[in-house]
Amino acid sequence: MAKESKKRRGRGEGAVFQRADGVWTGSLSMGYGPDGKRQRVTVYGRTKKEAQEKLLKLQQDALQGLPVKPERITVQEHLTDWLLTKKGQVRSGTFLRYRFNLEKHVIPFLGSLRLRDLDYRRINALYAKLDEQGLAPRTVFDVASILRSALEDAVAKGLIPRNPAKLAAKRSPGRHEARFMTPEEVRWFLEGARGERLEDGFILALNTGCRPGEWLGLPWDAVDLSKGAITIRQALHEENGQVFIGPVKTKAAQRTIALPQAALEALHRQRRRQAEERLRAGAAWENTGLVFTNEKGGMLRRTNVDGRDLGRVIRNARRLAAEEYEKAGATRTDAQAAAEKLLAGVKLHTFRHTHAALLLAQGVDVMSVSRRLGHENIRITLDLYGHLMPGQDEKAARAMDQFTAELTEIGYSLATVGAKSAKTRKIPGP
Repeated sequence: MAKESKKRRGRGEGAVFQRADGVWTGSLSMGYGPDGKRQRVTVYGRTKKEAQEKLLKLQQDALQGLPVKPERITVQEHLTDWLLTKKGQVRSGTFLRYRFNLEKHVIPFLGSLRLRDLDYRRINALYAKLDEQGLAPRTVFDVASILRSALEDAVAKGLIPRNPAKLAAKRSPGRHEARFMTPEEVRWFLEGARGERLEDGFILALNTGCRPGEWLGLPWDAVDLSKGAITIRQALHEENGQVFIGPVKTKAAQRTIALPQAALEALHRQRRRQAEERLRAGAAWENTGLVFTNEKGGMLRRTNVDGRDLGRVIRNARRLAAEEYEKAGATRTDAQAAAEKLLAGVKLHTFRHTHAALLLAQGVDVMSVSRRLGHENIRITLDLYGHLMPGQDEKAARAMDQFTAELTEIGYSLATVGAKSAKTRKIPGP
């Protein structure tokens, strides 16, 4: 009987083997290309099972006629594909941030490389280049995080065996302390906002800690004046020049906020002001249902509010402060110089930080502050505002002193309790 000849693997059949470095490799034959050369596709896995699963996926794609040539994929091609998959998975603002960072900072430097040729050295060179360009540590950190996530997707798809971004130098977001207004700045800001059209919007923001998009997108049907509360369930967004109402940042951002008296009075005034504007606008009024709108009822642009309305209030505040400083005896030059320092760097988000700072200064517990701000967890609150809570260690020491004193009053002390416990324990000898 003649010996059966060894059958060669045909198109769509594959094999799995382990390399000397321990990586499992799957190899798939895709037949012959137009140039007569055999086309093979390779996948990688940390285990044999993982490589087999990736190989099976490639075989299924091959049976469906899908093109599978990962060895030719460039970094730009993969990043572009990855962005397409993220578009429906993340918020539109997040997607735009991903796309901007990749198209602006990564693709021009690494895009032409074959994905399989990308290594940690080239990624480190990218980070160094971004540092040389003067980008903020937080921006480089964001670029690194996005690139690492995109390359992890390439590993999951079997396009590369390992994620080179994990081997690259770690990037730190840097320490960024939240800017908040001092009580003196708050006083001058409110003076500068007096009579301004959005005065009550700024008062609401200062008294609730809402994100700018939350109070700019607040509808009247989410305001309960009788109970003194607002419910945050939507936000105003501005992307690529378009303004629209969309979801809030996170699930935790959906919350009900109790209103201080100042905020409640501001909303009553705003309702009267808006009713007057509606009468003046007549048929031109746009019924968006929002609390804060333009003079014809349309949605406000955050960029305009931040740059135009807020800027005007700050200029008013500085002018009033300079006048008071001068009346108090300062020279005009000194008075103006001191006033120019007021409210430096204040933006719409500063009201949120100021609200948190004022609450913590008044002794409100950090968990309550976190919930009021709509943070996903208390760690976010501590990272942002932990530096505003000095003296906590000293407070803990005083609490222990009080506890010890109370024990002493009933005839005990921590020292004697410890001694008695030691006598009852069996302490092993040397």
